[in-house]
Amino acid sequence: MTIKTPRSVLTLIETCTNLQQLKQIHAKSIISSLSYTQFIITKIISSFLSHECLDYAKQVFDQTQEPDGFIYNAMIKAYSSSRTPLVAISIYNRMRARQNSFGDNYTYAFVFKACGSQFAVEKGKEVHGVVVRIGYELDGFLQSSLLNFYMVCGETGNAQKVFDEFGLKDVVFWNALITGYARQGMVLDAFWFFKEMLEVKEVRPNEGTMMGLIAACIESKNLKLGREIHGYMMKDVGLRKGVKLESALINLYVKCGCLDVARKLFDIIPEKNTVVWNSLICGYCQIGSLNEVIELLREMHLSNLKPDRFTISSVVSACAHMGAFNLGNWVHRFAEKNRIWDIFVGTALIDMYAKCGFIEAAREVFNQMNEKNVASWNAVLSGYASHGQAESAIELFSEMRKSGVRPDSITFLAVLHACAHSGLVENGKWYFDLMVKYYMIPPRVEHYGCMVDLLGRAGLLQEAKVLIKMMAVEPNAMVWGALLSACSIHGNTEIGEWAAHQMFESNAMDAGSYVILANLYASARRFDRVKAVREMMVGKGICKSRGCSMIEIGDVVHEFVVADKMHPRSEEIYLVLDELSKKLKMAGYVPLLALDEEG
Repeated sequence: MTIKTPRSVLTLIETCTNLQQLKQIHAKSIISSLSYTQFIITKIISSFLSHECLDYAKQVFDQTQEPDGFIYNAMIKAYSSSRTPLVAISIYNRMRARQNSFGDNYTYAFVFKACGSQFAVEKGKEVHGVVVRIGYELDGFLQSSLLNFYMVCGETGNAQKVFDEFGLKDVVFWNALITGYARQGMVLDAFWFFKEMLEVKEVRPNEGTMMGLIAACIESKNLKLGREIHGYMMKDVGLRKGVKLESALINLYVKCGCLDVARKLFDIIPEKNTVVWNSLICGYCQIGSLNEVIELLREMHLSNLKPDRFTISSVVSACAHMGAFNLGNWVHRFAEKNRIWDIFVGTALIDMYAKCGFIEAAREVFNQMNEKNVASWNAVLSGYASHGQAESAIELFSEMRKSGVRPDSITFLAVLHACAHSGLVENGKWYFDLMVKYYMIPPRVEHYGCMVDLLGRAGLLQEAKVLIKMMAVEPNAMVWGALLSACSIHGNTEIGEWAAHQMFESNAMDAGSYVILANLYASARRFDRVKAVREMMVGKGICKSRGCSMIEIGDVVHEFVVADKMHPRSEEIYLVLDELSKKLKMAGYVPLLALDEEG
């Protein structure tokens, strides 16, 4: 690589194909003293930004004596869309302080974007003041960015004011207002301004308008408005109806539970991309129509369109939720055969196998993963916890720490859950302290719930009570419920009544908690209190949700509820249950005395 003139530097940069080459060119230009001209610096920084190497570009920028407006704009723009938008604001502050420069309309558009990303309302208002003073308030591109900033930060009044005071409103400006209201959940306001927009002859809604409105209907599950928007789209012959819009409509009907309409829309789309297929597949996953999911996956594959990691992850997650091991295993083989694999697919498979009861298969997938993130480790840890394999969970946690992956709050939740299920009180206390004191992770209410459960199962009810009183967050129904359940198991009426009283005070008492309280009184032979609890439940119209279970047989998931007689083979099922009950009684089993308002 020979560099003799500025022109040779530019030629090499323009023909550069990767980041390593670009760094070598930069190094050579420094050695050749050719990296100090403004044009070369600008080109080098722009090239690093185009390779998304922001940190390196920032280093070059920081060493530049007098960056021009183009460099400032390039840096502010890049960081405004990055994970560290505060750097964009910092660069803007540097520009104003060092150069006493006001920048141009593009500068402020990207600064507003950065302020919106950080919800930096006061800074954004300060920058708005600068814009007014220097006379940029008539620039449409800048004003739409300002409007969007206020909307993102929930300042709908200021956003509306910007909109009302601006004269020539194009479709981008209208879209900023409509999608802004939509994102804030103000669907009716968004729809009202959409109708206002239709009255303006110079402006017509475009794909962006419709996408914003449909997204709002999906978020609020407003099917009525969604149908109206769909109707308008069908009538407007000038509106470009691309795959993006069609996919959004399918998603709308899927989320609102209209799978039949979604399927009809799907069938008439001539050219379907992966997003369209994913929308419908996810819909069938959500309602548990697993046979439809298999058929769609096969159709998708036959149409020469390869399912992506999102497709596979969604289907596997649905299998985990439904306990559909056979389908999940089939999808696993399908993904391997078609090389659809990444860290998200692997993690979803771990979760699926663990929830379907195959923890060894989950661990096998984990071991085969070349790349693992904290979610992957958490999935196996949670699996071990739910299977009561505390020792395996503790051993894996130790491996995780040695690997250099930093545990998060979910990691500790899984470990504490494992300790609680296995009665490892001292281990649980140690891990709780490790989380708070070493990793500086503030305990959430779920962590306290695990600790109360751990102490309660071990009969340390007074210690659990003290812990609740010392909690840094407000106890919720899960915490009180764990203590109440432990009191019922160990027959401690005094603390149980205290827990129930706290639940009544915080409106955290649900049907299950009433049943546990009644059982506590029943075990203490205080039947007057059992009767009082029953009457309280009847008076408040509270009834316990019927128990539900699912089982997969031959790729079909069967769902059962208490006293269910809807299944076609219910008579055979009850005959088997009766036989099992007889054998249990013969073996000496005596059921716990319990309140059962279901019969």
